[in-house]
Amino acid sequence: MTDDTEAPPRPGLLAGEDHDPHCLRPGEAADLLAGTPWRRAVILGEHEARLARSAAVPGYRSVSWSDRVAAALRSAHPGAACRIARGRRDLLLFEVRSRQLADALVFRGDLALVSCGGPELRAPAFDADALEVELSRILDSLKSGTYRDAVVITPFERASSDPPHAGQREETRARQRQLVERTGLVTLHHGALHINLMSHQHGLDLASLWGPHPGRLNSRGHALAASVVVRALTRHARRVDTVAR
Repeated sequence: MTDDTEAPPRPGLLAGEDHDPHCLRPGEAADLLAGTPWRRAVILGEHEARLARSAAVPGYRSVSWSDRVAAALRSAHPGAACRIARGRRDLLLFEVRSRQLADALVFRGDLALVSCGGPELRAPAFDADALEVELSRILDSLKSGTYRDAVVITPFERASSDPPHAGQREETRARQRQLVERTGLVTLHHGALHINLMSHQHGLDLASLWGPHPGRLNSRGHALAASVVVRALTRHARRVDTVAR
């Protein structure tokens, strides 16, 4: 299943994330997630524990999307456990499987979020078949364990952060089209949710989401990514609850 529902933009001028129509208002994440069933969540993939100073945007907290989502889940359900698998940047999917998956299975959670594709898009070579195999292995292990819900998140349009060389940007776009297509197929096969951030970037100035380093979100990009993920999780939980009834 792919979540490509776009939240309608709200009017207003950008004056930091608390007034950005694309970001969550203070306390909104906890309200949205209050009715969700998850109490033990894990976030896999590359993680930026501390954003670079050069990635800071005035008015936007320098907190990664994964830390924001973890905090939102905890605030919605005090006492809930949310673990972010620690790992270096540029962690490819085969490294996620070999370095992070075992701990996630031991954790025995009920919700897994997998950040997918960013490092592969930045790598010198892109192998869509290998990506599909590794993602399938990860989801198969999670869904065969205790994780009743698995979510795969793919990036905003990555080409916007590339240097302005037409050939390089077109190559990145071609890679990302393959990434989204393959991820959609794998998540559908495993009954997982695919949150494609590119489906939620309508009306955005994409250059305003990326820091000075290619492929690295700035603090505004992280705030918007977290907003998309929280809202998509809320919609998913409501759909599942409706079907269960």
